[in-house]
Amino acid sequence: MGNKKKSDEIGIRGFGSISNLEADIMHIAWQKSNVSVREVHEILLKREMEKKERDFIPYTTVMSTMASLADRGYLLKNSDEKTYIYSPAMDSRELSKKLISAAAEKLLS
Repeated sequence: MGNKKKSDEIGIRGFGSISNLEADIMHIAWQKSNVSVREVHEILLKREMEKKERDFIPYTTVMSTMASLADRGYLLKNSDEKTYIYSPAMDSRELSKKLISAAAEKLLS
């Protein structure tokens, strides 16, 4: 799974878009509502195994990507004792609008 590739699903390719990994994480968060890094990592690993991909995504990559999504306001991070539980801060339509606005601002500045 190439986490550096930009997602064609969310945002505008090259402008205000998010990576494939970020898009995958957001889709999982939208499906599950509340999810831990471990749960997301397990779902991503299962998908990679089904595709028989050789390079499995490290847990730490998922963890840092989810923290980054929370820092940017796309996910909410709540502490549940020792584990962080993440939930979507916005739905897919709101995220697309936000990314498109960011792209327009970049193009016009």
